[in-house]
Amino acid sequence: MANSSEDTAGLVSIGQLARDAGVSSRTIRYYEELGILPQPRRSPGGTRKYPREYGGYIAAALALKDLGFRLEEVKPLARLAAGRTVSQGQRDAAARLVEAKIEALARQVTVLRRLHASVQAPDGGPPVSAVLGTVAADRLDPADLLAGESTAPADGALAW
Repeated sequence: MANSSEDTAGLVSIGQLARDAGVSSRTIRYYEELGILPQPRRSPGGTRKYPREYGGYIAAALALKDLGFRLEEVKPLARLAAGRTVSQGQRDAAARLVEAKIEALARQVTVLRRLHASVQAPDGGPPVSAVLGTVAADRLDPADLLAGESTAPADGALAW
């Protein structure tokens, strides 16, 4: 923790960091809570003070969210995107997350192509309901159907 004004020289307030990053102060505090942002220094009065480079963490988190990653998946990837040192285990876990996202997107593209074909040629291809029915079936585990539960992805992939 910072105990003098010299320790906080060159740092910005949460409001300034939020404005620079285009997010709210609440988002910054939430990202801290999740561990996406490292804990900031504090001024002698207890005010959060951030290095401007924390904007890189925020930009990385926002870009990863745009790619469809959930916030809990963002932490290890944001560290890499911000150029921080990570262990080989963290790097491997991040690689698995990216591979899983690629596979999920490939499945979505396949379904979207079928849907497009169905919409373009309603008499020549499977009906839209059949295409969407395969999506619903893929989201449900038959064993869970018997128990009355769904295993739909928590990230809402292909959700309406």
